[in-house]
Amino acid sequence: MSTDFILVLLAGVGAGFLNAVVGAGTLVTFSVLVSLGLPPLVANVTSAVGIFPGSLAGAYAYRDILRKPENRRLSFRATGSMTLGVLIGIPLLLFLPPKVFTSIVPWFIVSAGVLTLLQPWLTKRAVNHAARQSPQGVIFIIGLIVAGVYLAYFGAATGVIVLSVLLYVGIDNLQQANATKNLATGIGNGIVGVVFLFVAPVVISFAIAIAIGAVIGGLLGGRFAQRLSPIVFRICIGGIAVIAAVAAVLT
Repeated sequence: MSTDFILVLLAGVGAGFLNAVVGAGTLVTFSVLVSLGLPPLVANVTSAVGIFPGSLAGAYAYRDILRKPENRRLSFRATGSMTLGVLIGIPLLLFLPPKVFTSIVPWFIVSAGVLTLLQPWLTKRAVNHAARQSPQGVIFIIGLIVAGVYLAYFGAATGVIVLSVLLYVGIDNLQQANATKNLATGIGNGIVGVVFLFVAPVVISFAIAIAIGAVIGGLLGGRFAQRLSPIVFRICIGGIAVIAAVAAVLT
């Protein structure tokens, strides 16, 4: 087992854990793959293929919350909106020239880091917003479609975007919002990963390493997140923000 494989596997553990707790895990795997010499586009699709089993593992860890009757309709709508966005975003990545992705990706990394850093403020603003829409509202649907497009094209910090949308439209319970986020992003990542596996330049050995690590991290992260009080949850979000910012600087 090579040193590179072990490094990527550990990055997968970290990414799976972070994605299950709040998001931004792809920043870890993407940054590690680029540091190992992969072109940005190859690093992105390899990371996407490897990440999706961990995303589904994070959703599985929240299965008790997701099974509650009051959460089923919300989960269905969130997953449907994300899926539509993903189906729009996949062709953008596959058919636009690679140089477009290479020129845009630094801005995506910075944006992902900023979104993660602003997560506590966005959460507070969402909870205090006086005119929040219902989960069935236009903001909910459009916000998650946009998140799906972003997930397919790049992906880092998609969880932050989804969590912010869910909180903004009136889902005040952090655990409920995180469970829905894990399911929606898990399904979205799954679609992206399967498509990329067959049509994109994926480095299979690294994708396998990420997948193994991400499943471990997703299960651990999902269980860890459910035990957090809202205050501690927000502290963890702040810590993840620091990690994301460092990853963005090092890439």
